[in-house]
Order: sequence, then C-alpha cells, then structure tokens
Amino acid sequence: MINELRDLLKILDHQVDPILQEDIFERHRRALDWKLTDRLPLIISFPFPESDTITPFPHREALRNHEKMLFNELVHAFNTSIFLHDEIKDDLPYTIRANYGTVIVASIFTRKIEQRDDNPPWVRHYDTLDELLGIFDMDPRDFSSGYVNQLIETYIFFNQVLNDFPNLKKSVRIVLPDLQGPLDTLELLWGSDLYSGFILNPELVEKGLKLMADAQVGLARFLQPYLSDREDNYSHQHATTIKGNILIRNDSAIMISPDMYRRQVAHHDEFVLRSMKGGGVHSCGTIDLNLPEIFRLESIKCFDFGQSYMNDLDAAYAMASLKKIPLVRLRIKRDELLSERIMKRFPTGVSLLYDASSFDEAKAVSREYYMKT
Repeated sequence: MINELRDLLKILDHQVDPILQEDIFERHRRALDWKLTDRLPLIISFPFPESDTITPFPHREALRNHEKMLFNELVHAFNTSIFLHDEIKDDLPYTIRANYGTVIVASIFTRKIEQRDDNPPWVRHYDTLDELLGIFDMDPRDFSSGYVNQLIETYIFFNQVLNDFPNLKKSVRIVLPDLQGPLDTLELLWGSDLYSGFILNPELVEKGLKLMADAQVGLARFLQPYLSDREDNYSHQHATTIKGNILIRNDSAIMISPDMYRRQVAHHDEFVLRSMKGGGVHSCGTIDLNLPEIFRLESIKCFDFGQSYMNDLDAAYAMASLKKIPLVRLRIKRDELLSERIMKRFPTGVSLLYDASSFDEAKAVSREYYMKT
C-alpha cells in the first residue's frame, strides 16, 4: 500500500465518528420522508485547499491505481471531503465508489472508450447505423467486458482495506458507481443522431433503450455483494443520501419533448426503478419541461438536481409535494441559506447544497448556518 494512503487511513480511522454519521443519515432520512427535522440537511462543496501535506492524485493516475482512487475518494470527491469534514461539520454522508465516470454500462457494448489527460473516460460513438446495430448481438448481462472487471477489482480492494479499519468501516458507505440511465447510455453509443431517431426510427430507439435498461439493472444487481450501502429504501449517490436503491441519470432528457419522454422513454426508466424496488432520477440543466412526466413515474422516490438554479424550484416543489417526492441537492444562495427564508420556502422534503468559492468560505458558511439551527 502506498504510504500516502496508509497514513490517511490511520488518521481517518481515529477521526471519523460512526455515531455522528448515523445522526447525519437520520437528518437526511427525515427530510426525504417529508418529516420535520431540526434543520434541512446541508452539504457544502468547495475546491480543495492548497496543502503541503496532502493533495489528491491526478485523475488519470487514480483511474489506473486502486490505492490512488481510494485516496482521492476519501480526500476530495464531488467537491466534498471526508478528510476535511471535521473542519466543515456539514451533513455530508461518507461515501466512496469506483469512479470510472459515465461510461461503465456503455463499455459493455463498445471498445471505443477514450481517456485523455485528467478527463474522465468517454465514449466515441459508433460512426454508422450499421455499426450501432452490432450492440443487439451482445448479451446485456455478460459482465466480462468493458470496465466491469476493473470495477470488481476496485470494490474488492475497498472492502479489504476497510476491514482493517473498524471505525472507517462503520462510517463509510461503499456505493454504486455511475450507471447513467437508459437514455443517456444509448446517446453515448448512438451520438446525437439518436434524437432524430426518435422521429425517423422509433422502433430502433425502443429496442436500444430496452437493451440499456436491461444492462443497467443487471449490473446494479451484480454489484450489490460488493457494496455496503444497505439501508432499506435509501442509498447514496453524488455524495448525498437519496431515497430508493438506484439513481437514473437522465441528462439527455432535456433534449426531448414531454410527449417523447412519456411515450418513448418513461417506461424504460420505470423498468429500472421498479426492478430496483424504487429509486431516484437525476438531470443536469433545465429539466422543468419534463419534470411533470418524470414525477408521474410510479416507482420514483426522489429527484436529484444537477443545476437546480436553472429550474423553477418553487413550481417543482409544489408538484413534488403532491406525491411526496423529495428534491435532492437544491443549490441555495448564501443570503437565503443563512436567513429564516429557507425553512419557510422549503419546510422539509429537500436537501440543500451550497457551492463555496473556497475552503475558508465553506467553513464560514457552515459555522453561521449551524449556529442558526
């Protein structure tokens, strides 16, 4: 084991508090259940501060080294930090994952995966429709290809390491990687021609979405023995607590109409959610247009915003409250967060995210927020 990781693990095993993590989870759970809580759960993101003693490894190195990946997950992931949490003291649940980006499910169906510099891996989509048709000759439950072997090796390593550090094992949840969603994964393989396919080749879109949904559910189940995220009806993604057992990334849904989503995508999302006994849906960007259709999914348990500030949050909250669908990671401005307006606007049913411009600001906002609650 590299010295940097060994030293970090020793520090954290002494530093983390399993009881505090249970309190944090309970605060998230009550908010997600639309129950009143002592305060709305808040996670503060921040750029990692310059340090002479500890610095995350370049992403390209972590992708090729389990020890460096675990180090980074503990030091700074999703712009949050388990290592620095003792100084922030927000409602961060401690989570680690095998971080191979958005291409995991897509990698089962293609070898056209690229990774450059410190960017996450990416898919070079099939150049022609004839090439794309080859994915239908592949078994969506054959997990011997793509990134799956690396995933398993990484998760085995995570579990082995935490077994030697009892406090960390009690406090840190090993969670699912980013499995995207049927639409997002098909778009990675097909490219932007997918969107014309909704009109010109709807049968192929249907067939492709079904294949991606089947692969996502199969892989999520396949990975369960390697995870420690086992709370009934709750799990963790994007460094926060969600309701349900999987999170569908649906960023591509901002590119299609509500009618297209309802007729051609919704039943595949529902298949994934229902197969996993409920879960959440995520989207970056402006998703207002499709939120009513997404909220109609029978098995949806929460909605996770990528850029909540690009959407009408009051309208979304009003819709969500009718079905008690919690809204996760609402990005709130400092003045509202530190006033009494936030609890009046969202009494419960939400978790909050504040993007601090620096580590010092993160500490200052945390102190002021928690003094008021």
